[in-house]
Amino acid sequence: MKLKRVLSAVCAIIGLFAAAAGVYFSLSARNSTPVLLTPPTAATNRVTGMMDAICQGDYERASTYILGNPGLGVDREASDRVGVLIWNAFIDSLTYQLEGACYATDDGLAQNVTMSCLDVTSVTANLRERSQTLLEQRVQAAEDTSEIYDENNEYREDFVMNVLYDAAEQALREDSASMTVSLTLNLKYQDGRWWVIADSELLDAVSGGILY
Repeated sequence: MKLKRVLSAVCAIIGLFAAAAGVYFSLSARNSTPVLLTPPTAATNRVTGMMDAICQGDYERASTYILGNPGLGVDREASDRVGVLIWNAFIDSLTYQLEGACYATDDGLAQNVTMSCLDVTSVTANLRERSQTLLEQRVQAAEDTSEIYDENNEYREDFVMNVLYDAAEQALREDSASMTVSLTLNLKYQDGRWWVIADSELLDAVSGGILY
């Protein structure tokens, strides 16, 4: 009986120490960063699904991975051939890479992503000067001025647009540079699935900065 009482006392003491240790560690970890023991595959799949759609230029599908399914503001068709040319070059240049795994945050999860793309400003920065130079060259070389001027002796719109288009092609060949953007995509769990949260950083990156 004496041995049993000793063992019971020892077990009780161990239990008290275990409970105290649990309380201590829970309190000491209150302000620490949450840690994921196993990153959820579903969250990673949501990120890759959205980024794959963006790199394919399918912004409507990309929106289905974002909380609230917002319009990304870049699904409008360009108003002219030059805009289409530069936009298509931007889409064709898009690539991305996940940096590590998803990690816990105070509000959900986050995933670091590195995105590479065409620096649109590298193409447009000198486009005006290129267009002016090309226009002057073609005016000087023209044999039939009716292809250049209209009945009011103004430049024909189709002539100007062709010059601008050719200048943009030159700029893409000779001036274009790539850029790398580091993104932190935040995710929130809602309605049984993970959603990417759109912010200005994401919108700026996926639009090549043309929205601002």
